[in-house]
Amino acid sequence: MPGDDRAETFVSLHVAVDFGTSSTCVVISVDGREPQVVMVDGQPLVPSAVFAAVDGTLFVGREAERQAGIDPSRYEPHPKRRIDEGELLLGSTVLPVLDVVHEVLTRAVGEARRLADGAPVDLLVLTHPADWGAMRTRVLRQAAHGLGREFILIEEPAAAAVFHAGTRSGAAVGVGPLAVLDLGGGTVDASVVRRRGARFEVLASKGIPDYGGADIDQALLEHLGVEVGGHDPAAWQLLVAGRELADRRRRRVLHQDVRGAKETLSRHTFTDVPMPHPFPDAHVTRADLERLIQPDVTRAVDLVTATTQDAGLQAGDLAGVFLVGGSSRIPLVARLVHERIGVVPTTLDQPETVVARGALRAAALDPERTSGLPAPRQGPPRAVGPVGSPNPPGPTTPTGAGMLRTPPGPPLPGPSDGRPIPPSAAPRSRSRPRPVSAVGHAGQPLSTTASAAGGSTALRRWALPVGLGVIVLAGLVTALAFFLADGRSDPGTALAGGGASEPSEPGVDDGGEFDGDAFGVGLEIAQYDYRFAVPTGWEQSGGDAQRRSVQIRPVDSPPDTDLIVVEEWLLDYDSDADRERALDEVRRSYDAASEEVSGLDEAARFAGREVVHYRQRLSSAEVDWYVYFDGDVQVNVGCQHTEAGATAVAQACEQVVESLTVTR
Repeated sequence: MPGDDRAETFVSLHVAVDFGTSSTCVVISVDGREPQVVMVDGQPLVPSAVFAAVDGTLFVGREAERQAGIDPSRYEPHPKRRIDEGELLLGSTVLPVLDVVHEVLTRAVGEARRLADGAPVDLLVLTHPADWGAMRTRVLRQAAHGLGREFILIEEPAAAAVFHAGTRSGAAVGVGPLAVLDLGGGTVDASVVRRRGARFEVLASKGIPDYGGADIDQALLEHLGVEVGGHDPAAWQLLVAGRELADRRRRRVLHQDVRGAKETLSRHTFTDVPMPHPFPDAHVTRADLERLIQPDVTRAVDLVTATTQDAGLQAGDLAGVFLVGGSSRIPLVARLVHERIGVVPTTLDQPETVVARGALRAAALDPERTSGLPAPRQGPPRAVGPVGSPNPPGPTTPTGAGMLRTPPGPPLPGPSDGRPIPPSAAPRSRSRPRPVSAVGHAGQPLSTTASAAGGSTALRRWALPVGLGVIVLAGLVTALAFFLADGRSDPGTALAGGGASEPSEPGVDDGGEFDGDAFGVGLEIAQYDYRFAVPTGWEQSGGDAQRRSVQIRPVDSPPDTDLIVVEEWLLDYDSDADRERALDEVRRSYDAASEEVSGLDEAARFAGREVVHYRQRLSSAEVDWYVYFDGDVQVNVGCQHTEAGATAVAQACEQVVESLTVTR
C-alpha cells in the first residue's frame, strides 16, 4: 500500500487472547517465533474490568479499577459473566454487552500490536469455555470483528492441554485422556480431553460459574473482619461498605493487600496483613486460609471426578490432571486432587497464562484451522524487542519477593537502534546445549547500597552492556532487594565443577532433549530463548519480561536471600564465529566496573561447560556470575548466596548451568 510504512515491515503477527472472567491474558508470535506473553503495565494479565465515564469514555483494565473508586455504580469487574444479558447498565449508561467485550478485546489486541510497532494482526485466536454454546460464541465472534485479518476460536481446556503436552512434564503423561482443572478469578471449570490428531477434543466439561479467586479473597477479608473488626465494629462497617470517597479508597487498598496475602500464603506458611487505622495488623496462616476455603475447593476438585464420569471414564483412566488458572497455585488444590482422585497433578509456572500460550500453539499445530490463512509475508524481519519490553533493558528496582520491573530513568545503552536485537530470521539447529559464560544483566555486575526503607540492603548494577561494540558505563542504579548475611566461597571449591577435566553432560540425550531425571529436579522452565531445570526444593519466585529473566529460590526461604537469576541478552553478531569480540566486550566492561567485582576468568570451567566467570562482592553476601554465549544469544546466570546457603546455592547453580539450553 503506497505511503503505508507497515507495508514495508513484512511482519507476520499472530495474537491469542484468553478473555477471562477477572483477567485477560494476551500472547503474541512474531514471524512464527515461540509465543510469548505480552506484559501490560508490567504484569502478565490485564483486568477484564470496564468503567463507563459520564462523558461516554469506556475505561478498560487497571484504569477501570482506579476509576471505580470514584463511582462504583459505573464499574463492572466481570463482563464475561454478563455475556448472556445483552445490555449492561453502568451508572446511567446502557451499553450493549457486545460493545463492552469488543472494548476489552480491542485493548488486548492493541497492547499486542504496540509491541509489534502497529503491525496488523494476521491471525487472532480467542479462547472460550468448553460449555459455551452457539449464542455465547457468536457474541465473541462479533466482538472480535475487525481486530484481525483471520479469526478462530479454541476451547480453553483444549488450549491448556496443548500447552501442557508440549512441555517435558506434560509429555510424560502419555496419550490417554487428560483432565484440565481451571481455577480462575471468577469461575471454576473442569474438562476431560483426548488427543485426536493435532487437536485435543473435549469429551466432557462442568463448571462452577460463581466461584473463583475473587471469592477466596472475599473469604479471607471476612476472616480479617472477625479477627480485627471487633476492635471497632462501626469503623469496620464503614471500611467494607462505606460510600464516601475516602472509604472507597481505603477499601481498594485493603482488597489489594488481601489479594497479596492470599498469593503469599501460596508460597509461605504465614503472612501479616497491614490494616488501616484504627485496626491492628492481622496475622494469617496458610492453615487459616485452607480452613476457610477447603469446602469450596473440595467442591471444585470433585468436578474432575464428575466430569470424568460424564466422559464415560474412571479416575484410573486419566493419563494426567493439568492445573490451570492463578488460583491453582494454592497448595491445597494439588493436595486435594491427589487425595481425592489419586493422581499427582501437573502445573507450570504462570498457570494463568497457559490457556493463551496454548491457543497459539494449537493454531500452529492444526493445519485444518489455519489452512486458509495467507502465508507469512516475505521480506526482511523488522526489529521487534522482547515481549513486554518496548524499551531497551534498564535498571531495575525491587517490587517484593524478588519481582523486577523497570523504573523511570535513563535506559542502559544498547544497540544502535536503541532496542535489543531481534531474534534471527533463521534459527540455527542445536543438537546439544552449548557452553555457558557470565556477566550480570547484558554484561552487568552488581553492587550494593543501603536501602532507605527499613535498613535493608539493595543491589545496584553497573551497566556493562554488550551490543554493537558500544561499551558505555552507566551510573549506579538500584536493582534487586536483598536481605543478606555475610558469605564467601571460592569458585573452584564451593561452586563445584571447576576441575580441569570436562565431565560428560548428564541431562542431555544424543538428540539434545532435556532429561530431568539426571539432575534430580522438580520441573523445567522454558521461557524466552532458553530453558533450564529447576532443582528439587526450588521454585520460581519472580521474573522480568523486559530483561527476559527468571528468578528461582529455595521453597519457603525468606525473599531475596539465596536465589538464582537467569537472564538473556540478544547480540547482533554470532559469538560462535567471533568469540574474541564477545570476550573483548565483556573484558572492557568488566575493566570499567568498580572494585566490587573481581576474579574475571574468561576461560573458566563450571558444570562441565566453558564459561566466563567473575564474582561480585556485596556488603554481606556474594554473587557468582556465569555468562554463556551461544550464537547471537548471551545468557547470564547469577547465583547469590548467604553464608548459610552457600553450599545449597552452589549445588543448585551447578544444576541450572548444566541443564541450560538455548532454544533459538
